[in-house]
Amino acid sequence: MFKALLPKEEKYFEYFNSLIIAISEMATLAKDFFGNAKYDEETSLKLKSLEKRCDEISHKVFNKLNKSFLTPFDREDIYALVKTLEKVSDAINAAVTRARIYNLTEPLVVAEKLLQIAGMQINELHTTIVDRKVKSNGNLTIVKDLEQEADLIYRDAITRLFKEETNAIELIKRKEVLDVLEDITDKCQAVASVIFTISLKNG
Repeated sequence: MFKALLPKEEKYFEYFNSLIIAISEMATLAKDFFGNAKYDEETSLKLKSLEKRCDEISHKVFNKLNKSFLTPFDREDIYALVKTLEKVSDAINAAVTRARIYNLTEPLVVAEKLLQIAGMQINELHTTIVDRKVKSNGNLTIVKDLEQEADLIYRDAITRLFKEETNAIELIKRKEVLDVLEDITDKCQAVASVIFTISLKNG
């Protein structure tokens, strides 16, 4: 009877998996959004819906934490993992929202590349959470390498922006969107750091 009351650890990993899949879908949608000549509202609405799904999954995890006697690893680490993943979804949505609000006159050429990198990072993060385990392996190193690649692309884009953009308002708008896009890859690296900490504590 007591065994029936114990939490099923796999449920947490179902939530982690669902959260990462939703974030991956967001990265793909955002990449398509910035790849279009005109930024469309329909994609923006789909992204908002996915972000809401991420929030709902996060709340389910936190509610389960409040009711569980046992957890697959430390409660604070589960909380940190979910919160850092949630920040990735927030950053993706923020980049698209700003691009629409600012009504940029020309598409950001490097936006697709930065989101492609973020998508690759998310895929690597996904492979570290499998079979009811959080694994520290080469995938986390790849996430870091990709983040550094994104930094180089971002710095080059900012340099060219300040050289070529003569409209001060347009410069400010484009720079802010680029800042948020680069921040997505930073947030993915933050998730990798949390996973690394968890794996060390539970290895």
